[in-house]
Amino acid sequence: MAGVDVGEDFLDIATLAPESHHLSLTRVNLRNIVSAPAQNHPATNTVTLLGSTLADKVPELCGAIALVDSPRWPIDLDWSKATNGGRRGRIEEPEPATLGQSPECSRRETSLPSGDVCGAERRNLRRAFTIGPHNTEVVAITRSKRSREIDVGLRALMHTLRKPGANSTLTTLSMFPTPPMRYFGAHLNTATCKPHLRMLGQELFGQALNRDYGPASGGIFTRFMIAGFATYLALEAIGAEVYESHPDLQFRLWCRRHRIFSKTKGRTAALASRIRVLSALARRLGVSGSRQVQRLDEADAAILPLSIIAAQQYGAILILENTYEGRFMVALDEPEALHFQQRSVCHTARSILS
Repeated sequence: MAGVDVGEDFLDIATLAPESHHLSLTRVNLRNIVSAPAQNHPATNTVTLLGSTLADKVPELCGAIALVDSPRWPIDLDWSKATNGGRRGRIEEPEPATLGQSPECSRRETSLPSGDVCGAERRNLRRAFTIGPHNTEVVAITRSKRSREIDVGLRALMHTLRKPGANSTLTTLSMFPTPPMRYFGAHLNTATCKPHLRMLGQELFGQALNRDYGPASGGIFTRFMIAGFATYLALEAIGAEVYESHPDLQFRLWCRRHRIFSKTKGRTAALASRIRVLSALARRLGVSGSRQVQRLDEADAAILPLSIIAAQQYGAILILENTYEGRFMVALDEPEALHFQQRSVCHTARSILS
């Protein structure tokens, strides 16, 4: 099991094998891919080289379940056509996604509880759920032209899990919207684009970058997603089973009595609050290595495998899946998993009686 926190210049990777009970941390410098092809792999493209680098520095990634803190693809492009070196397809009028399959999945079809999300969001979800160890829910979602359906599904999930009271850690969840191709094309074509991002972008999008996307706009915060797009392809090339995930959401789902401080309020307090959650979760699982965490990027990477393994033992795992956007994994702690199931049961009973 692995978690990958994506930055413009670095990948922070946390790996945890259940049999070893030890959390390992590795930082991969993406800037090294600029010189590496000329020195060692002159005929190798940068995405393939990134996969080789990951396999060399973190061999545990080969064949692992990897959770990545980044979207898979620009919002207006079709991820199902995003093969390394192949053409990229724009989304026109897609058919609804089909319900995906997951190993060791005990499933029962229900509907999302009413009264807490709008009808359009509710109709976008189909799901199956069972509480207990190793249980996984798969959520199939359809395509929206306004925002990612994965994000719509996450908002619906937050409405379902939200508890009464102002102190709930799930009252708000900040998620930056995934930009369209014109945003990434404009930034990749600027003279100030970082060389390693440009190299990755050229491998990802090829001739699509030859068109004029206009001046770069919208800030540079989401520019890191270029590295994220390449990371998905690189991980899948070395046999990893890759899902998107969101560290901030996982911290909120597993913090229990601990308070999570926003990163915007100060990085020191934010890191300390996350280390407390990681330490408590590691003790609960009997896992060593959490004391290595010294940066927020490391904390974000570490919470992903820790929470997934904990959910296999104590809670439940949800997978939001869309043909065009990929797969998103959420690990629920036991109280949230039980709350989720109870809301489903109550809604089913109301439907039968109405």
